[in-house]
Amino acid sequence: MIKDIKEELKNHSEQKYQNFSASLLPNVSNILGVRLPILRKIAARINKTNPKLFLKENDDEYYELTMIEGIVISKLNYNEQKNYIENFINKIDNWGICDSFCSSLKNFKKDYSKNFLEKYLNSNDEFKIRFGFVILLNYFIDDDYEYVIQQICKFNNDAYYAKIAVAWCLSICIIKNYNQAIEDIQSYKIHPWVLNKGITKSIESLRLTKEQKNHLKEIRKSK
Repeated sequence: MIKDIKEELKNHSEQKYQNFSASLLPNVSNILGVRLPILRKIAARINKTNPKLFLKENDDEYYELTMIEGIVISKLNYNEQKNYIENFINKIDNWGICDSFCSSLKNFKKDYSKNFLEKYLNSNDEFKIRFGFVILLNYFIDDDYEYVIQQICKFNNDAYYAKIAVAWCLSICIIKNYNQAIEDIQSYKIHPWVLNKGITKSIESLRLTKEQKNHLKEIRKSK
């Protein structure tokens, strides 16, 4: 199976797209340059045929194979998925794989406990932390805002891709819960870099008013 999938990926690879993707993922050297809709179609076919065989054979030779694996795992039911998810999280070493996997885990909040998530939020590994916070911003802010802001306040790590994820999470908190978030960022001690970046990302949003953005700029100046 894996040999045929590799050939299919090579047939769909695009040099310009490979160059573009490599520019966004500077530490990833095994990118073929296959667009995400094609990867999703391949993953859907695998899920309909023999996902366990693919998961057994996959050797992650290409970035796209790891991406497909994450999509395949995300479509399994909980009882099957739990046998693979932690192993996959251990493979994550770039933001592209991380964010794609997180956005595919539509049932995460229903199927997994906060205890499961917190071992990643409290990890010292850059991409395990990123996994935890991208899960938070995708699935927890609407119903568990207080939990999310607590995790942001606990964060204290200077790994770049972890900080970016926490700042992104904070910006979504501000955009979705403006009044409460303003109160919280003025009351709680938040990692200074994260706070500055989170406010900057919020100001870039089209969902806030001019007055709200000006208020955020004043807060940023005062910190």
